[in-house]
Amino acid sequence: MKKILEFFKNTTVRIISLLLLILFILSVFLFFDAYVRQVKKGVSFYWVYRGDKYYRENKPQRAIDCYKKALEYHPNHYRARYNLANIYVVYEDYYSALDEYSKALEIKPDFMVARIDYGLVLSSAAFNHDRAIEEYEKAVKNKPKWLYIPFFINNRKTYKYNSGIAYYNMGLAWRAKSLLVGEDKFSAREYLYNAVEAYKKALKNLKSYEIYYNLGLANQLLRNNEEAGISYCKAIELAPLNYEAHYNLAILLRDMKLYRDSLEEFKKAGLILDVDGDSVKTRYIYDVLSDVTQKMVQQGDYKYLVEHVDEKGHKDGYSQAELTYVGGKLVVTDEFDRAVLKNFRTCSAKVHFEALNEE
Repeated sequence: MKKILEFFKNTTVRIISLLLLILFILSVFLFFDAYVRQVKKGVSFYWVYRGDKYYRENKPQRAIDCYKKALEYHPNHYRARYNLANIYVVYEDYYSALDEYSKALEIKPDFMVARIDYGLVLSSAAFNHDRAIEEYEKAVKNKPKWLYIPFFINNRKTYKYNSGIAYYNMGLAWRAKSLLVGEDKFSAREYLYNAVEAYKKALKNLKSYEIYYNLGLANQLLRNNEEAGISYCKAIELAPLNYEAHYNLAILLRDMKLYRDSLEEFKKAGLILDVDGDSVKTRYIYDVLSDVTQKMVQQGDYKYLVEHVDEKGHKDGYSQAELTYVGGKLVVTDEFDRAVLKNFRTCSAKVHFEALNEE
């Protein structure tokens, strides 16, 4: 009896194995194309992996060869097309980059980062600002399904950051359009207002020096002096050693006849450029600073132009005690360094701008 059971058991196993083999062979014949596609897709992922490795190692040509090999096996690999487009941008082959971005987006329309980069190249390289703005609008409207796994993924946060980038680039595109309309001042102002709105939307998702600076610049061009001043001040608070915000703020204050505050900002801009070794810009800034000083003299503001040192030897918030000798060389202490940074971060006329804005 036992032998009979073992015979049937072994026979059943063999029959089942044979049936599975037959089914597998049939499936290969019936779904041969599907099997081939899966194999090719696997090979494609391998070449993308190789391309990413070369990309990280700063070997762009090898990376290009790998991505092209991957696309031979799997033309719909959107990540390979996106990475290939990024390398073309580095090589300044912008039309090839636009072609690859476009193909990647045809495969994956909700690929937000690719759409933002696509718009950026359309605007900055192809000067097709209208198309770029359309792409940025698509990017922010195409919201993904929210996914949150603690310590691993939070695509809501990623979307918020990318939206800030999209709106910022949209603002740049609108401002670029305003520069192309020539004497059509109405259209120029309309485009600048659109730029301002885009920058404000960007700031709801992302706070950065670049956004505040460009918001200040757009408002300055629109003669919205208070809004421009506040934006420049916020930019300076975030990045006090970038000379552009100090310089533009100084120009704004000069035009508003706030010469005392303008003088301080010109000094900061000049010192930053002087440290950077940009002698041409530094010379220009000090020429403008001299002009502002003359206007202060004409107004009779002599007292402010005279440097005062208090009884303790403090000047402009710094102390001689904060300078010391190390190895026979004069160096500044950390306290002095912090004092300098605090001084550069302090925005001239911030209280004045805020008061005007409240009115």
